[in-house]
Amino acid sequence: MTKKLNFISLFSGGGGFQIGFENAGYNCLLSSDIDADAEKTHHKNYPNIPFIKKDIRQLDYKEILKATKNIKPDLIIGGPPCQGFSAMGDKISSDPRNELFNSYIKLVRDLSPEFFLFENVKGFKTMYEGRFFEKTVNGFASCGYNIHFKILKSSEFGVPQIRERVFIFGTKSDKNFQFPKSSIGGVGKLKSFKNVGEAINDLSKKDTSFSNHIILNHSETVVSRYKLIPEGGKLPSPEKLPKEIRRSNFGSTYERLDRKKVSKTLVPGNNAFPIHPTLNRSLTPREAARIQTFPDNHIFEGTRRKQCILVGNAVPPLLASKIANEITKHSKDLHKESLNLILEKNNSLNVINFAKAKSKKTNFNFVDFFSGAGGISIGLKNAGMNCVLASDFDKNVRLTHLKNFPNINFVHGDVRNKNIKNEIFNQLDGKKIDLVVGGPPCQGFSIFGKRRFKNTKKYNPLDDDRNDLVKTYFEYIEKIKPQWIIMENVNGILNLGGGIYIDFIKKKLKKLNYKNFDYRIVNTADYGVPQKRKRFILIANNTGHIIPWPKPKYFLEPKEWQLPYRTVGEAISDLANKASQKHFSNHEPMKHSEDITERYSYVEEGKKMEVNKLPKKLQYAKYTGKKIKNFSHVYRRLHRNEPSITLVPGHNAFPIHPWLNRLITAREAARLQTFPDEIEFVGSSKDQCIQVGNAFPCLVAQRIGETILKTISNNWKPDTKSKLADYSILDKKYYEQKEQKSN
Repeated sequence: MTKKLNFISLFSGGGGFQIGFENAGYNCLLSSDIDADAEKTHHKNYPNIPFIKKDIRQLDYKEILKATKNIKPDLIIGGPPCQGFSAMGDKISSDPRNELFNSYIKLVRDLSPEFFLFENVKGFKTMYEGRFFEKTVNGFASCGYNIHFKILKSSEFGVPQIRERVFIFGTKSDKNFQFPKSSIGGVGKLKSFKNVGEAINDLSKKDTSFSNHIILNHSETVVSRYKLIPEGGKLPSPEKLPKEIRRSNFGSTYERLDRKKVSKTLVPGNNAFPIHPTLNRSLTPREAARIQTFPDNHIFEGTRRKQCILVGNAVPPLLASKIANEITKHSKDLHKESLNLILEKNNSLNVINFAKAKSKKTNFNFVDFFSGAGGISIGLKNAGMNCVLASDFDKNVRLTHLKNFPNINFVHGDVRNKNIKNEIFNQLDGKKIDLVVGGPPCQGFSIFGKRRFKNTKKYNPLDDDRNDLVKTYFEYIEKIKPQWIIMENVNGILNLGGGIYIDFIKKKLKKLNYKNFDYRIVNTADYGVPQKRKRFILIANNTGHIIPWPKPKYFLEPKEWQLPYRTVGEAISDLANKASQKHFSNHEPMKHSEDITERYSYVEEGKKMEVNKLPKKLQYAKYTGKKIKNFSHVYRRLHRNEPSITLVPGHNAFPIHPWLNRLITAREAARLQTFPDEIEFVGSSKDQCIQVGNAFPCLVAQRIGETILKTISNNWKPDTKSKLADYSILDKKYYEQKEQKSN
């Protein structure tokens, strides 16, 4: 590292955090705390480092920059007072101590350091069903940070104390962060201790050479109780004590440490420290400081009671130092990581590996009609199939195709046009085509399309121009004569016109000798797509092979051996910070008005906006004055721990980001469709969104393609395989019901 990283310490207390980071080579710009003795302690140990004594709720970032001479910190560290969350606290949600994290988040946002580190007690993570923790994480994420958190046990890092704390680390980088692994050794000037005895044995006698080694004068009654407590034990129950010293035990007050073991968690307070392993007195502040791994030259100011509080509340310096070393490694790695490595990492999330897809060549050729941005083509290519030709009417799709697939023939135009038909057939002349795949535009089948003709009695779906493309699709199949067919569409095709279209498709297939066919409504989330997108899929062949359906591998309520649905957070969390916009194409957030952004802020994660619950001024459109309406996909926020709702094409139709007050970008939507990051969508922002929203998820296409090739290679036919072998056990019920209907 060429230079030291600068940091500021909030809620600095006794200085444990600060010592640890300075020991790891960091430079402290400033510390802050509301406590007067914390201020005195700071000035005693760090006379040349500024200190601001102030309630963080009144602390402004401008005041901090003035104190640091306008040097911005690379890192902010701190842990708000934990009493409101700890097991010994009252656990009151309205405790003002529990609101201090809001001020911490505000300063992180305003100062915008590269990293931050937040510490609190273990109970903070689960308090009130995790709401405080979730609110904190959401708050930090909304500032543009990727969040990493972990509960660390101090005793696993050379601290002679079982002290569990939750740490939240935030970084603006897309690179993963690793918290330190268990290690017993010391760091720099900070020593490690195996047990209590190793830490404090040399302090057993009163020695004025050690600061803060103040022995509490206990009453004779208290001392007599101490004498009855064995090493590592507790005060006997009241009924076993002499009447004159009888009392109940609570907390650590009447608990004696064991020299050969680590201490229990030290808690702040005068008499709250446990009893010395061999002496009939409680620990001194210095002995407690040793157990916290403070160096002996660090002096605590204030009364003995205040010294105990400063020590008991502190982060063990040794643990802090080990975390600091990992942040240093993380910082160094950021300068080494190239864009290619970022892309490689992110592609692993999508499962689709585009580089491998391009390298795969087989003799199995397919044609992609109504190709759109190429979702089906990418999936089938990754499965090992070879795209011979693609076609679409949209001019922007053409440009997108040429951008990403320059070596694949593309025919641009209306496939119903005679000239376009001739061009396609000329391109395919003499080529062996094994598969024709396509999803004719679905507007005439979708629920949105049906609404248009809801009250039109004379409406016949077969006469709808939009649906006429299905007929055209089969005209191409009749001419090309592929062995396999894949057709994709929206759910509505099943019921449109009372099933008139399904009947049409069945008759066409049988007439063209594709007697072996099957269709299903598939939920793409079952196949690893982080989106609940239900689509009609038909597979047919004239080869006699079974119709292969890929087995679902992901489940809403998975059993122990099953995989859970992949989530929005998994797919797009690394795209939340502004830095990612420089690395990824099609990742320019839409610029929203102040009114719209404010409305977004009222939409809870995973829920729709409730117009009537908004402030009055936000219930009405700024320019028309009319009360706004919330449509099915507008003003709906995604949930990071769930798959996305179905994405629909359109600029403003994409849902709201899980924690940022903006719509998801075209790139984020592409992630939810499992497009590789190196696929670029050409056109305006609106055009990009339409292409992504209309696409078929690449990963599902890949799974279908893999299953077809496996069926062909193994020559799976009904007369060569048992019924149960043809289909997964999950499908058994489906086929039994199907047979019953046919009989």
